[in-house]
Amino acid sequence: MKARLIVCAAIAAILALALSGAGQQSAEQLYKSGLYEEEVGGDLQKAIGIYQDLLKRFPNNREIAAMAQLHVGLCHEKLGTKEAEKAFQKVIDNYPEQSGAVREAKEKLSLLLRSRALVKTGDAEFSLRQVWAGPGVDIDGAVSPDGRYLSFVDWETGDLAIRDLTSGTNRRLTNKGSWTQSPEFALFSEWAPDSKRIVYQWYNKEEIFDLRVIDIKDSTSRVLYRNKRQLDYVQAFDWSPDGSHVLAAIYSEQAPAGGRSIELGLISAEDGTVTLLKANLETRSVNPEPWGFVFSPDGKTIAYDITMEDKPNLKRDIMLLPVEGGQVTPLIDHPAYDTVIDWTPDGKGLLFLSDRTGSESVWFVRIEGRKSQGDPQLIKSGTGPIESLGMTSAGKLFYGLQGGATDVYKVEIDPRTGKILTPAKKVILQNEGHNGHPDYSPDGKFLAYISSPNMPNIQPRETLNIISLETGQTGALKPALARFSDPRWSPDGRALSVAGVDQEGLGGIYSIDVQTSGVVPIVQIEKGMKGIESHSHCWSRDGKLLFYTLHHRIGRTSSIFVHNFETGRDEKLSGSPDDADDIDISPDGKWLVLLNSNEKRVLRIMPTSGGNPRSIYSFDHGENYQITPTWSADGLYIYFTKQQGAGGIVWDLYRVPSDGGEAQKMDLNMAQLRHFSVHPDGRQIAFSSMGLNPELSQVWVMENFLPTNKVK
Repeated sequence: MKARLIVCAAIAAILALALSGAGQQSAEQLYKSGLYEEEVGGDLQKAIGIYQDLLKRFPNNREIAAMAQLHVGLCHEKLGTKEAEKAFQKVIDNYPEQSGAVREAKEKLSLLLRSRALVKTGDAEFSLRQVWAGPGVDIDGAVSPDGRYLSFVDWETGDLAIRDLTSGTNRRLTNKGSWTQSPEFALFSEWAPDSKRIVYQWYNKEEIFDLRVIDIKDSTSRVLYRNKRQLDYVQAFDWSPDGSHVLAAIYSEQAPAGGRSIELGLISAEDGTVTLLKANLETRSVNPEPWGFVFSPDGKTIAYDITMEDKPNLKRDIMLLPVEGGQVTPLIDHPAYDTVIDWTPDGKGLLFLSDRTGSESVWFVRIEGRKSQGDPQLIKSGTGPIESLGMTSAGKLFYGLQGGATDVYKVEIDPRTGKILTPAKKVILQNEGHNGHPDYSPDGKFLAYISSPNMPNIQPRETLNIISLETGQTGALKPALARFSDPRWSPDGRALSVAGVDQEGLGGIYSIDVQTSGVVPIVQIEKGMKGIESHSHCWSRDGKLLFYTLHHRIGRTSSIFVHNFETGRDEKLSGSPDDADDIDISPDGKWLVLLNSNEKRVLRIMPTSGGNPRSIYSFDHGENYQITPTWSADGLYIYFTKQQGAGGIVWDLYRVPSDGGEAQKMDLNMAQLRHFSVHPDGRQIAFSSMGLNPELSQVWVMENFLPTNKVK
């Protein structure tokens, strides 16, 4: 499954204003303004103009000028224009002493020249253009074969929707109501060959995925396939060329070896009957994670990618499966990480994504008789990790670029005045964009955090990492859990507790030994208790109790419970309200701070021994964003965040006295600022964020790119 962070908000106007006004900016500020337009705003022509203005006004600032010239080339490369080659050559000719920029320009220029060599003189000009950018973009859908529509999930409600690519308007096909009314949502979708029907995943009220088919004309839908168990997973990958069947992968519960059992089958679009194509896909890997199944245009062959060896982050190969039965044959067997994009409309070749040149690029391989013909050919270099949205019948490739990268940062603070003393700095440089949930150890010498690799699988395989703040060395724990979040150190520093789900599908709170990765359940939610999950938890200071919240998604209630390690009993905390979603414990262990998750947020404190909660501050913040309030190390303040404006993605850090009073706005604002952990010395705060200039998802289309030269 595509690893993703749902972004359902607009970039606040204040951020854009802060980066505008180029006439009075320094070279550094102009460069940042250009980066903002290039990477966030998605206005590449405006970014080019800013970079060129910088080059004219600050020619003597050669380091920044070289980077500006490089980014002129990168923008033209994204636009698919020939000016990219000229821009990269200028970096090489005009800034020879700027080794980093020159090296990247040479690499880009070499790849562009190789790509251009594939297209004959006289062919239609290669084109690459952005078709959708900004708030609300989702890349979990597909383009219709006629190229008119794009299916997607409207994450404001979770409904399936389509975007008219001509008019730029959106229309919801389902109407489930708000998140408060229903926790259901759509996910991945695929168009039928007639461009009139869509098969899509639906997460229903029983917390089970099923497949449904909907007619876009009148929005009538029906269930095509229904899973029976929560851990089962089904996804439609393609339609048969005649539109009679849906190609789907059906994943059963966790297999004993640590992988998942998979059945690849054809589901009748008429009556939902399943015809099994393949029960097991041959591989030498324990966790093969086959993905990307696509029909050839003649309906005789299915291409897919799979991990063939135990190197899931380094190597994937592409295989061909005969629909009528027979031996699976390798198409691409290479040390690189290769994944399927789609077949060409004529069925004579396959597009795939590969990092064989050092960065993800689009490649093409000719196929005849289920065998590759000649070496793969580079089509477009430096695309990055794109998400294919499919190929139209006219040969246009639509793809998405995922936004929402999250990292772990830290700042230094004066605990007396609340002044931020240092700019936010990334703590973790490995696996950037996929790190979060930091927590300082009780002695302040270590920082635990969760890393979720960006790789194509059913669920991201998180690792629980611990970095030594003295040596910088990082160790990874791989607990036997299906998924987990919200790590919290035990008071003795020997274990980390997490909210998670075990391999049998039981949710709850688990203890992970920091030496062995051994998992011990603390609190488990019985299988029959549907819709119940733990939102937040914290340890008592003596380690004898664990406070945690249980949230009922359907009833929208959440209460505080206490687990006693000596007796093994769990009891509801006396006086707990029914909307306590997130909690934290005071340094002296005597108080809990509570925060609800409704749009109208209320900070309250209550004794850990039980009693009536007391409100200390209220504010507005969008629904469905989890914000865990955090105590200062001296117990005098509580830290929390607020959105900049309604629906804003940029959040400000505040603190409020723990006995109530006015909230103090602090000089720290970043995109989705949360998961705070205060160092025991009180002078450092670690947190998760999408950064200062968050990238939002984008949709692009590539045209006139298929090679016409014949294989010799």
